[in-house]
Formats: sequence, structure tokens, C-alpha cells
Amino acid sequence: MKYRNLIAAAGALTLSATLVAQAPAGAPPANPLRAGFQRIQQPPPMVDFADNTGFTSLFDGTLKGWSYDPNLWDIKDGSIHIVATCEKPTGTVYAVSTAGEFGDFVLKYEMKGTGNINGGMQFRSYITGDPNSTGTKFPPVVRPTPPPRPAGSNAPARPPRPAACANPGTPPTREFESKWDLAGPQADFDEGNKYSGMFYEQSGRAVIATPGFSMYGDASGSYAMAKIVDKAQHDEWFHKDDWNQFIVVAIGHSTSIYMNGHLITQFVDTDPTYFRPSGKIGVESESTGDLWVRNISIKKL
Repeated sequence: MKYRNLIAAAGALTLSATLVAQAPAGAPPANPLRAGFQRIQQPPPMVDFADNTGFTSLFDGTLKGWSYDPNLWDIKDGSIHIVATCEKPTGTVYAVSTAGEFGDFVLKYEMKGTGNINGGMQFRSYITGDPNSTGTKFPPVVRPTPPPRPAGSNAPARPPRPAACANPGTPPTREFESKWDLAGPQADFDEGNKYSGMFYEQSGRAVIATPGFSMYGDASGSYAMAKIVDKAQHDEWFHKDDWNQFIVVAIGHSTSIYMNGHLITQFVDTDPTYFRPSGKIGVESESTGDLWVRNISIKKL
């Protein structure tokens, strides 16, 4: 970097000397700084999603290099695929890359879904059932207990929810899936585009903010610093029933999530209870519908 700066400085001095030498007689000397800024004020080239220079592929068209429940995950249309129905639900499940742990990186992938599918890409995560997993472990999630019904209350009991199908199935147990269960940050995705591109945290702080915000988090909580995009524009950028291109850039305490060439979420996280500087990559799926993922590649920074 220092040599690049020296070369740039030498170039600026050369440009300055040239401008002064070419100035008309009697005219004030050109401002070399202004000329330099004018020279570089061009729109930077957009990232080509298909350019994998410097990237390592995490998906070769098979499930080699992934750890997963073979009863749930498969390959379909050249993609990592899972389907869940009311009759054969999956619950919240994961396919975990065995490529190791990643700290600072650029992660690229494409994702699409059907039905009510909700999922996403985990990063800097750990396997909850692995006692040897490294890094920060999240405290147990404490869910509020509903207040008891008053003694002698004549209030009718809440009616059970109607079944979504005639023969609702039972998802696999959490104990069985624990060898793949991930906790940590996620770039969210859902076919209804309520959450796509959001920073979500499995087994941690959950929804820190809906998509479209620049955020900051510390030990006292998480805060929205600025709004990046509103819901209408977010929906316009989303490719419903088609492939969506995601890029996750994680550098130190800062994470940026892009969808189809647009910044959706930015989060600077210094919360010591939850921030994780590195961890595993994995695909998460829940709810009902199909989820496809392909073209997964990563560049270490």
C-alpha cells in the first residue's frame, strides 16, 4: 500500500508540474489538487458478480464439502436444495460447510425460494452441539412464560390453531439435528421479502432491525443510525420466484449485506456478549416451501 501511495504522489507531482508548464502566459497557475480530483471523479466500475478472481468455491455442484441431514438436503437443478411441507416439515435446519472457519471475507451466493420458505446464509457461526466449537458462545435464549390463568377464571381457553393440512407431520427432533445446529449471524432470506438481506442472529439477538438500516451495537443494545432503503424500493430490488444475488462483506466489527447490487444492511457490532470475529458458513432453512442455493464462493480478506 505504501508503494502505491508513493506512486500516486509521484503521479500527482508530475501532473502538477505539467499543468503549471502548460498554463497560458499571465494566467494563474492551475490548482493541481482540483485537477487531480477532477481526473479521478469517475463512477467506479460495478462489481461483476460472475468474476470469481481470488474467490474459493464452496459448492462444486454436489454436497461434497458440506455436513447435513441426508434425509432433508439434496441437489436439485444444480443447487443445494431443501423442501418442507406441512406433511413433511423440517423445522429449523442447516447444511454446514466443512471448509473451516472464516473471519474477514467477501461471501457470494445466489438464493431463491417458493411458498413460505424462510432461510438464509449463516456466517461466523458455531455448532451448538459441538463442545469444542470456538469463540463466543451465546447465553441461553430465555423466552417469556405466559402468565397463568387466574384460579376460578371462567374465560374460555384459547382454541387450538387449525391444522394447515389434513395430515400435519412432525419435524425431526432438535437432539437429532444438533450436530448441524448453528448459532450466529445470518444474512436472512424469505420468499415474501419481509426479511431478505437483514442481519439476523440465530440463538442470539434475533431480529436486530428489519432490512434497510445502518446500525450500531454495543453492550447497551443495538441502534439504527440511518435508513438505507424503504420497503417499496426493497421490494423492487427483490427477484420474487427467481434467483437473488447476495454479497456479504465482513471486516472486523463491520458487516455489510448486499442484494442484487444494492446495499440492504450495514451493522457495526461491538457487543462483547454476541460479536463473533470468525466462524462457520452454513445454509439455514425453515417454514414450508423450497429453498435453492448455488454459486457459493468466498474470498478471505
